[in-house]
Amino acid sequence: MLSLLLLALAGLYTPANWQVFPSLDEIRCISSTGSEVYVAVPAGVCVLDRPRYNLVRTLNQADGITGEVRLCAHNPARGDVYITTDGHIYRFVPATGRVEELTAPFEWVSSIGIAKDGAFFETDAGLFFRARNPVEFTPVSELPDDLIWYGARDTLVPRDFPFLTPYFVMDEQLLTHQITRVWPDRDNRRLFAVAQGYGILVYNTRSGFSETHIRFGPSRAAVQRIAPLDGRLWFIGGSTAVGLDSAGDWHYILTRPGDLATGNFRLLFGNVTNLKRSEGLNALLPDSAGLLLGTDYGIYLLGSNRELVQTLSLPRRINGLLRVNDGLLFGTDQGLFLAGGDSVVEYSDPYGATDWGVFDIVRSTNGTAWFGVLGGIVSRTPDGRWFQYVPPGFDLKQPVSAIAAAGTRVFMATPSLPGPSPLAPRPSSVITVFDTKDNSWTTIDAARGLPVSQITSLFADDRFLWLASPGLIARLDYTKELR
Repeated sequence: MLSLLLLALAGLYTPANWQVFPSLDEIRCISSTGSEVYVAVPAGVCVLDRPRYNLVRTLNQADGITGEVRLCAHNPARGDVYITTDGHIYRFVPATGRVEELTAPFEWVSSIGIAKDGAFFETDAGLFFRARNPVEFTPVSELPDDLIWYGARDTLVPRDFPFLTPYFVMDEQLLTHQITRVWPDRDNRRLFAVAQGYGILVYNTRSGFSETHIRFGPSRAAVQRIAPLDGRLWFIGGSTAVGLDSAGDWHYILTRPGDLATGNFRLLFGNVTNLKRSEGLNALLPDSAGLLLGTDYGIYLLGSNRELVQTLSLPRRINGLLRVNDGLLFGTDQGLFLAGGDSVVEYSDPYGATDWGVFDIVRSTNGTAWFGVLGGIVSRTPDGRWFQYVPPGFDLKQPVSAIAAAGTRVFMATPSLPGPSPLAPRPSSVITVFDTKDNSWTTIDAARGLPVSQITSLFADDRFLWLASPGLIARLDYTKELR
């Protein structure tokens, strides 16, 4: 009965609709084949194609992987990839695209050794071998000499490869990043080198030259806001500004005091980065007068002359900004307010929903404004009419903490409902979609591939829904998922 249920639920998850970009700040293992490269990070295993090294897929909790990933190792004897977490071991079968959990006589794995006829495992219960065809783990007492090791027994260091001298890479800000770990791909004469805080460098071991740099995903710090600005999609959080351009290239700029900024981007101006460090940056609104910024202590205007002026000072976190005629609506944990001229007044909707806090604001292309509040969402049409919406089964004591809109759809981050999917641990957040075309509701949770348990920000364009979580950014092609 359970197997039938799992199969039925698994059919809801379409990996091709998702793209997950985890942080590459902590790379734990790299294994490769002639056509793919597997990169283990805490949030999952990134599958890259060759020779371009584009991210094809990230295996994560939506695929049934529980806990932080520790190791990954391709096993040529079986054509699969072993993946370990604390207390679990899995195999990924590229031919089927499925991840299967294996029954093993041990709890954790410290090292995996790959041989031509199978794989050896060094575990808390001793040494085990899994051959080409048998499915069992067989205890062994000795190890062959010609194993390729992943994990604790992997003793290679960057200085084993002199062509890596001077053992660091310099970024566009002239900052150096030390090469800290290496994994050779002997069959393809390549070397994967990890540069701390930068990404992965691929070297040709025959020539000794670097061929490409692999960089994607956020920094380790949690992304608090996703915002389109100046031709890029920005992921704001921590001391690194992360931008994704229209060509799909990722850009990373450190914004610490004294760091050299690059490019004519407003989020990188020194006065803006100083403001972000001192007061936080919670809301952005491009405006005819410049760029409006909402912080923990008020509202600022960055004018065309690059001057930053505080337009409103108050000890309240600004969660969202919205221009309404000559006034400026701003949401706080204490409610919705309207600033106009020298006055600030509370601005309540007819339902009283915004009185208890407004946690995010977005405007759709037709001019309707949407507000995330306690117990659901409210909207304000361009002609001033208000409507209230409560997702089915929603806990009225919980807030809609993040909201996005595109076309006729409104996306919101909401707490999970009772009775979570048996496919994954119960998430603390799910995505609820409201379609104004037919007033329908759809829930996107772990059973449909949601790869995170906490959502900090949402953004939607005409094809993709972007969501942020600590150490991870995900993108859903909702035009395919919801059709």
